[in-house]
Amino acid sequence: MIQRIQLNNNLLKRLGTTFFILIIYILGCTIPLPLVNISTTFRQVLANSSLGIMSFMSGGNLQRLSLFSVGLNPLMIAMMIIQLLTMMRLFYFDTFSIKQTMRIQQWLTLIFAIIQSLAITLMLKLTTNFFTGLAVTLMLTAGSLFVVWLGNMNTKFGIGGTITIILFNIISGTLPNLLSSIGKIVGQSYGYLWLALVVLASFGLLIFWISFNRAYYPIRMVNTMISSHDEPIILPLGLNMGAMMTYMVGMSLLMIPTLLANILGPQSLFANPYFEIVLSGILAFVLFYFFTFVQFDPKEQAKIMLHNNNYIIGIRPGEPTKKYLRRLVIHVSFLGALLNAIQLSFGLLGSRILGNFAGLAILPMNIIMIVMFMQGIKDQLLMLLFPLRYAHLMKDE
Repeated sequence: MIQRIQLNNNLLKRLGTTFFILIIYILGCTIPLPLVNISTTFRQVLANSSLGIMSFMSGGNLQRLSLFSVGLNPLMIAMMIIQLLTMMRLFYFDTFSIKQTMRIQQWLTLIFAIIQSLAITLMLKLTTNFFTGLAVTLMLTAGSLFVVWLGNMNTKFGIGGTITIILFNIISGTLPNLLSSIGKIVGQSYGYLWLALVVLASFGLLIFWISFNRAYYPIRMVNTMISSHDEPIILPLGLNMGAMMTYMVGMSLLMIPTLLANILGPQSLFANPYFEIVLSGILAFVLFYFFTFVQFDPKEQAKIMLHNNNYIIGIRPGEPTKKYLRRLVIHVSFLGALLNAIQLSFGLLGSRILGNFAGLAILPMNIIMIVMFMQGIKDQLLMLLFPLRYAHLMKDE
């Protein structure tokens, strides 16, 4: 009984910590960034580009010029670089301890926080002189590092880690535009019928992505240490493994074309919406495969199978298994890479196509991200609730 009360108190403390962190984050997002001018460039970029959407989906909030405008974006880029160095084993990075890796990630986060803060200050022309620009850059950098610290505190003492902050950003950032689009739909002829169709389509998309996230290709293996009459061992290869990191980290990279368009001017190739949507789609497609291979490395999987006396029927162990797994990952992940690339491109740039109903363009992308993020939060909640269920079963016995 005492143990159950302690577990309940631990869960309540974690929930309370998460709500407290979100309250601090909300307050920080409402504090205006001092010393800045809301320039014409800033208004044009937010109105005519996908920069605002990309920012709040990658942990930032450029739609409001506040101390937390840069947010978690630098951390997302730092995480991607860490993943890349680990996978490619550059500079012996795969031999580093967790403590060393986290220290490098912290330094990378600081560097990218400074770079992004400076880029936003200069490219959006928020200040008019050097010293004011330097002060604004320092404030944005400090605000970003504070949000990263909040995410780390939520990881240690709350629920969901940085995912919770990004999920809150997505919901709070898209809700006003979505409600505005719904109001415009209702005002049309047969408006409620169209609204019902949108709701049904959204529900169908939600069911599809929940199912697709759980879908996997079963790799059947045989172990030489067990009887040949036993059922084959199943190694699941997820169809949508690369989606989570593609959405979390990819948004940071997909902001680059928009920033380049602002630097090079409206006549540049990067300012062409068709070029931007193609480039965004290609980047998302490549990133999906990259993160899929990070999570399911054929070389590492083949090595593990060889050490555990497992082999795929009809495939020799070692190098042939690695090549087979690599081909399999490329084929199995194609549909997920294509669907996510389409969803990302349409979500970021579809607002230009839908016009007054721009809020609906990001609805499919929001559904995907909410499904993925809620799955991570749900898994952590299940881990916290497992001791309670175990204690309840022991009591029943």
